[in-house]
Amino acid sequence: MDYQSSPFAKKTMSNKISIIIVNWNTKEYISSCLKSIYQNCSLNYEIIVIDNNSIDDSVFYLKKYFPKIRLIQNKKNYGYAKANNQGVKLAKNEFVVILNPDTQIKKNTLGGLVKFYKSHQGVGAVVPKLLNPDGSIQYYYHRKLPTLKNQVASFIYNYTPFKKFRWSQELFLLDQKFENDTKIEQAAGICILTTKSAIQKIGYLYDEKLPIFLNDVDFSYRLKKLNFDIFLVADSHLVHHRSSSTNKLDPYTLRQEVLLSTIYYFRKNNGFMVYALTKIILLCLLLTILPLTQIGLVKSYLMTPIIDKKKSSQLQWQNIKAIILEKRNHPGLIAI
Repeated sequence: MDYQSSPFAKKTMSNKISIIIVNWNTKEYISSCLKSIYQNCSLNYEIIVIDNNSIDDSVFYLKKYFPKIRLIQNKKNYGYAKANNQGVKLAKNEFVVILNPDTQIKKNTLGGLVKFYKSHQGVGAVVPKLLNPDGSIQYYYHRKLPTLKNQVASFIYNYTPFKKFRWSQELFLLDQKFENDTKIEQAAGICILTTKSAIQKIGYLYDEKLPIFLNDVDFSYRLKKLNFDIFLVADSHLVHHRSSSTNKLDPYTLRQEVLLSTIYYFRKNNGFMVYALTKIILLCLLLTILPLTQIGLVKSYLMTPIIDKKKSSQLQWQNIKAIILEKRNHPGLIAI
């Protein structure tokens, strides 16, 4: 056992943390996020905000009202993964917190994560219990890692009326109340506390070929591959407002990103047969929806309402071609 993984090393680690927040047009949320840190975090911390070329006056607002943060202004939107990697390189402390701007921490959120990490061996990352703004448990983000079975479970839950399907319940941990510290497979990137040492051992924080989706999933997979555990800490709570940046994107661009990221993840991590089968299933699904859209038998495209059949059909075909070639053909990660 090396020094960094020894019990003595963990207990004597500094409590200082580097909080990394990626901002893209979330002015209305990031203010509440930063205020919650100032009000509720008693640890010694630095805040690094990476702005991905926002156009909503976020930068002006942050400079005026939060002068103590370290603000990095990207000249273009590099995506969520690359921006977080920028933050890790700039972080001065061993503990690194990846935090979404549409969140609010509580009194014990970050302190509880640090305490748990330091007192448990074999842990590579810890996450808080996620709460909706009304205080109820927020599910679906912490879940099991993707497998072909779990992809089927996800599809059934999201696109059919069968919400009680057992595989789906298991995938999304819907039977959990998270009243006790819980070992989980996938850490949602909404809030992750890890260390530079753990990141170095798995190679890097996020795969930049997964610019928006599944980068946290790939991170979790690489931790598991090296026998690191991920725990949800029951007394660490975080309020999450959901999709503050992604809901500003064109929905067909979003679907393309999800589909391409899913195929890339399986090609990278699950072997050729599973990857090929996943791609074939997705293409069959998309090639079924397209003609049904054209004759007016479906009213939504992967949960996106179809308003104009002709325009939707054109955009669907663009996504099909992107999946076949495994190459993005959308105009970019731009606001609508």
